[in-house]
Amino acid sequence: MPDTMQCPVCNHLGAATDVRCIQCGSTLIHEATGHSEGYRKATDYMDARLYGGIGAFFGFAIVATLLKFILVSPWLSDREIYAVAVGGAIAGGVAGRLLLRAKRRGY
Repeated sequence: MPDTMQCPVCNHLGAATDVRCIQCGSTLIHEATGHSEGYRKATDYMDARLYGGIGAFFGFAIVATLLKFILVSPWLSDREIYAVAVGGAIAGGVAGRLLLRAKRRGY
């Protein structure tokens, strides 16, 4: 029988495009019914970490580059530039999470 799939629960052979097993009713194609709540929570958590981390990296890099090389400030030491760049990283992390929130809302 071409294009068949075996049910992992009852071993019934059905069409490869069946969403549920005809014999026992178990779900064969999980994407058709959606992901579990645990999966959605895990992906939401990872997305938030990813967007926050990328935002923090770019916030730090932009502020540090601006203060060190472009807006050269002779009155700021390297330690002070680093401290301000950490503030840029925090702002970038918050901006990244806000971007993710806006993306989820569909804006």
